[in-house]
Amino acid sequence: MRIDEQVFKPNDIRGIYPTQLNEQFAFMLGQALVHALGSRRLLVGHDSRTSSAPLCAALTEGTRSAGGDVAALGLCPVELVYYVMGCDVRFDMAVMVTASHNPPQFNGFKLVARGVEPISERSGLAVLRRWLLEAPAAAPPAAKALQKTVFPEDDYLRFALSLAGVPQVRSLKVVVDPGNGTGGLLWTGLDDALGIEPIRMNFEPDGRFPAHDPNPALLENLIPLRDRVTVERADIGFAYDGDADRTVAVLTDGHIMDGSEMILALFQHLFEGDQEARCAVSMVTSRKVLDFMRGQGSEPLIVPVGHAKVKSILRRDPHIAFAGEQSGHYFYRQFHCAESSLITTLCLLHMAASSRLEPLVQSLPGPWIAPDREPAFHFERQEDSLAACRSAARRAVEMFPDPLEIMCERDWRVARHCRPADIEQAEAIRVDYRHWWFCVRPSATEPLARLTAEAHTDEDLMQKLGALSALFNTA
Repeated sequence: MRIDEQVFKPNDIRGIYPTQLNEQFAFMLGQALVHALGSRRLLVGHDSRTSSAPLCAALTEGTRSAGGDVAALGLCPVELVYYVMGCDVRFDMAVMVTASHNPPQFNGFKLVARGVEPISERSGLAVLRRWLLEAPAAAPPAAKALQKTVFPEDDYLRFALSLAGVPQVRSLKVVVDPGNGTGGLLWTGLDDALGIEPIRMNFEPDGRFPAHDPNPALLENLIPLRDRVTVERADIGFAYDGDADRTVAVLTDGHIMDGSEMILALFQHLFEGDQEARCAVSMVTSRKVLDFMRGQGSEPLIVPVGHAKVKSILRRDPHIAFAGEQSGHYFYRQFHCAESSLITTLCLLHMAASSRLEPLVQSLPGPWIAPDREPAFHFERQEDSLAACRSAARRAVEMFPDPLEIMCERDWRVARHCRPADIEQAEAIRVDYRHWWFCVRPSATEPLARLTAEAHTDEDLMQKLGALSALFNTA
């Protein structure tokens, strides 16, 4: 087998099964974890994709053939991996076999070190890549199905309830759509603990994702949940992605909370009145939330997009209590600076029970209008997309002078109040004006550039998106 270098992303390994990733790749990766990284005690888990259990079994065979030991979580949401790695020192590393929110033909591997430190290109993925590219092909033996040997579910539920508190929700009507991923497993035992029976949609784990793709960031995947919430007159609805590290909430009037609104709600619930707690938000966060926080005298820390970058910043700065991304990732310092959809769900149930979510959303300044789908522009190579982002941002600032602020990502940090000349060294750029803003950044997983924008009116948004898109189309 020839290793396809394109599967190595900055923060994980991901590709199409079985053409880019298959059992042979998984077997060799298991060997590489022992030989290249010295990880002899491994924890493994997997999502519901049809290829995940076979890949997990092949990975295990590879690790054991190299002299390592493996313990298995089996089918699980990824936060169970984080929980175990944060409190059990027996394991050197964990691997979650998942492609997260990607369509069913994809799969991949998320790697986590002891203490829930994510393994990225900076901290081990580059080493694994070199070892796998240089190693002779090794055919895996027939792998037996893995038996679950680690059972942390009850302990994790108790931990989450102790951290978020037990919401008084017996009178609430709740709709839950895990989209045939592993999010439904978060509700195992939670319904009894809270004394409610949620209205279940697509609860059965099924890696073909027959109901819809496991990406709750796309509106079309949330329409069935939204419709069910409104028809049932439910108090709140929840959606999760394939491995349940993204959470989206739908309010009783059918409003789908975007990531920025979720960040504000979670931060207010957990840290209201705590003047010392700081919040970190990604550089594509909506101005309605940034302006609201600033109006309350709280300036959030702006951080780059990408879970490994956010976690790295949280781990370095003990003053940041919570962080969130527009895509639906929410990170808790008290949960090892990692995502927890269970804690997120509990916090929002608290707020739904006290009828605080709708008034909070309605109180946000604006209007700030965003497109239903984020524009993206494809290029031949990853470096081409970065060059196009820089060129488009530079030309946009020339076209629309006198911005309020330019932000530039450099070396996993966001520099504030930059000059136009700083754009040439930036890895992502955000430019704010009084009535609109835009952010351009290359994708971390494929050779495309992403454009995020908001404006006060639909007309202004369409005009600005058209002008910016033209800059990319001529790049």
